[in-house]
Amino acid sequence: MAPTKVRRLQDFPRGFPKLACFLDSDDAFMVYRRFGTVYSRLLLHEQDEMRRLEATLNSMDKTDEYHGNTQYLMSPELDAKRQDFPDEWPGHSRPQVLEQLKRTALNYADLVLKTQQLKAMGQPSNRDYRSVLHFMENDGGQTYDEEMSFIYEKEDLITLRPGREYAWLDSIVERMLRVLRCRFTVLLFSSKETKSKTDDSSIHYYDRGRISVLVTFLITILILVLLIIPIWLLYKCSIINTIATSPDTMGIISVSTLIFSAMLSAFTKAKRHEILAASAGYCAVLVVFLGNVNSYGTSN
Repeated sequence: MAPTKVRRLQDFPRGFPKLACFLDSDDAFMVYRRFGTVYSRLLLHEQDEMRRLEATLNSMDKTDEYHGNTQYLMSPELDAKRQDFPDEWPGHSRPQVLEQLKRTALNYADLVLKTQQLKAMGQPSNRDYRSVLHFMENDGGQTYDEEMSFIYEKEDLITLRPGREYAWLDSIVERMLRVLRCRFTVLLFSSKETKSKTDDSSIHYYDRGRISVLVTFLITILILVLLIIPIWLLYKCSIINTIATSPDTMGIISVSTLIFSAMLSAFTKAKRHEILAASAGYCAVLVVFLGNVNSYGTSN
């Protein structure tokens, strides 16, 4: 089987070729400008053009109504074959104005959707931004000042990095791997392909799949902890004959539910009503467990 081809930074000449390779080498580095002001300007231009054409069309309709030419308003076919135009018209037929309005409306709608998609893209994290900035200024991705000025438009930058529900936890794991970098961590979290991407000791690549496995494992551990510890504490309270409505048991349930809600907010993209429903279900589980334990203790 032929070996896997890997684009290595050192194989590209300095400037845009090397910068392009670097930006494509990892999801975290895919940082580009959104050009929000330009898109807003284009939207305003198309919007004003539609307003002008709409006003022209309404004026033409009212002129026909005023002169009693309502048959042209009732039949597009007659209107298309029309030869005589009122003097008040701007030198174009109504079908021509409608055709211009159609093209402008389609351009406007497409521009609105494209602008919305760009606006919905997230901004790069400070860590990702600093990584790209450092490379462009120091590590061979340099271009002329005018060409590299986009990286300083921080408020106008977007990242093409695929969104994950707990991306910030991925970032924490990557930061810890950088701090604790050694032969063991490199062996565990770097594949053969990621190791060969660069020979620069200041640039570190990790396998996204392996980091995702570790993050999933951590999330699973947290979920188990949130279930086991409150249940164990409630069971201990039942052993020492603490009633279900005591401040201790109510505090355990309240704090556990609060932590559970905070974790949902931090690790997922759940909406407010979804967080409320999940928290209510979690609280209900603890209350039911507490009720069963107290009932069992009373019967004995």
